[in-house]
Amino acid sequence: MSIFDQNLNSRFYFNKGVELSSGKHYDEAIDAFKKTIANDPEHVEAHYHLGIALTHLNRWKEAREVFEKVIHLKPDFPEAHFSMGLTYGMLGQHAEALDALKRAVVLKPAYPTAHLNLGIAYLNMKDYAAALEEYQILKEIDRERAEKLFGLIYK
Repeated sequence: MSIFDQNLNSRFYFNKGVELSSGKHYDEAIDAFKKTIANDPEHVEAHYHLGIALTHLNRWKEAREVFEKVIHLKPDFPEAHFSMGLTYGMLGQHAEALDALKRAVVLKPAYPTAHLNLGIAYLNMKDYAAALEEYQILKEIDRERAEKLFGLIYK
């Protein structure tokens, strides 16, 4: 198969995977993303979307492996670090979740969802002062999420 054909196949399967994910057909989306990756093993977005689809099916260990690959391919991808943080959290690996979420906000300081989840991770670790610091940051970038975190801190 020529490089041109491989690129066409990669784009076709990737777009199909995104479409299937949007329709919540995660098993089929996973197949499409795997076909994309078979044609283009370094297709970062395909790996990332594969990981997201796996999380929707609660396949956390597989998702962790995929997000590790994404971060290896593109270390400065804040959304991958964020998703890795959520995945670690779901696997009960709270220290690793904290590290991944910290990395996400370092890469993208105005990332409200990451700050909220970082605050929640601090709460899980019983670090209330750090959670309050995330609240202060959130107040400046997303008041709605800040209020949500505030409610969790003081419940």
